[in-house]
Amino acid sequence: MPVPPEVLWTWMELHDSVSLYSAEKKIRRAAGLKRWQLQRWPRLPSGLQHSPLDERRLHRAAWNGCLEQIKALLELGVPAECQDPQGWTAVHHAAFSGHLPVVKFLLQRGTEVNCRDFFNCTPLHRACWSGHTQVAEYLLQLGASHETRTCSGQTPLHLATANGHLGTVRALLRCHSQPDSRDIHKWTPLHWAVFNGRGEVVELLLGAGVGVDGDEGEDMSPLQLAVLAGNETSVKLLLHCGADVNAKNHNGQTALHICAASGNKKILQQLLTGGAKVEVADADLVVPLHLAAGVGSRTVVHLLILSGAGLNTQDRLLMTPLHYSALRGNTEAAKLLLHYGAEVNTVERMGRTPLHLASERGHCDVLRVLLEGGADPSPRSHWQETAGDVASEHDQHNALQVLWQYQRSQKKTQTQGIQHSIQQQIY
Repeated sequence: MPVPPEVLWTWMELHDSVSLYSAEKKIRRAAGLKRWQLQRWPRLPSGLQHSPLDERRLHRAAWNGCLEQIKALLELGVPAECQDPQGWTAVHHAAFSGHLPVVKFLLQRGTEVNCRDFFNCTPLHRACWSGHTQVAEYLLQLGASHETRTCSGQTPLHLATANGHLGTVRALLRCHSQPDSRDIHKWTPLHWAVFNGRGEVVELLLGAGVGVDGDEGEDMSPLQLAVLAGNETSVKLLLHCGADVNAKNHNGQTALHICAASGNKKILQQLLTGGAKVEVADADLVVPLHLAAGVGSRTVVHLLILSGAGLNTQDRLLMTPLHYSALRGNTEAAKLLLHYGAEVNTVERMGRTPLHLASERGHCDVLRVLLEGGADPSPRSHWQETAGDVASEHDQHNALQVLWQYQRSQKKTQTQGIQHSIQQQIY
């Protein structure tokens, strides 16, 4: 079912507005909004001004491919280069909608093939966004630049790959468009194809010689991005093509770190089968089990433990996975960690045990699990605070009640034990 023009237009406005803001906010602040608007949207000389209604009619006719109406409007003196509020000319509209005869006519009338809208997009960008290969090929034949970048640093190839237009991608690659160029977010066309799950485009780019791993230490590798997007097909394809499963981003995280935080069981199994190392630490000495214990599912935590993840590994703050589960209230993770032998009273850099962190956040279920697992409520932090003191300070009354009930039950058990011992001595 074709997408209505109104929906496409709304989507493009949103995309362009975000791109423009991120790229040009400094200009707005430095020059002032009014001056900036005049620089980006210069008015035509008074002798060439025309009715805004006529200009809107021209743009609508180009959008709808009404060539005869366009000719009539141009004969009335409406300039072909007039811009709408987004900076689009008639050829931008025609290229985006795929009306090749209109594009040819407007360019033959002298419209600049590389004219740009307010977001630095040329007609080629707009044609590639919507996947009109014939229009893109014609523009390229007339000298349209495949290297021009939008305000977000995207080339036409970025837009074609992001939207999965295989034919348009082939046309751009034939014209030697750079397949490894990066936008302002350091994403290549491969990143965009992977993120949006464009499997055929991913294969085409890899076949064109694009590096499967990108640059080590950059923001994210394509594999890490596929994991973040939860795209199982792309993960499988990249691993099959030799992607380094243990490659690190600028924070030292691997794909397994990202998967552990997202909790995707199937992708986790793919990564482990592909040779992912469970003990790789990032820049803060955080391993995947730390992240899984904090926000991951029971299944992910279990798989990491069975794969050899260290139960008591400490990060730069000396926090163990059990600290993470206590801090984030992940009860199931805490149960698993204790079941497999995690140390329940380990202290982090500030002298706090997992019980301190659970008390501070008021995670009563985790508190009960920790206490049943042997947690001692008496240790004091570097501020000489017990778990009960922390709960009281942060007004966690339910947590305080859980601790009091546990202490009462312990005293009762101790009393009964003493009485039983005395009775045995008497008899």
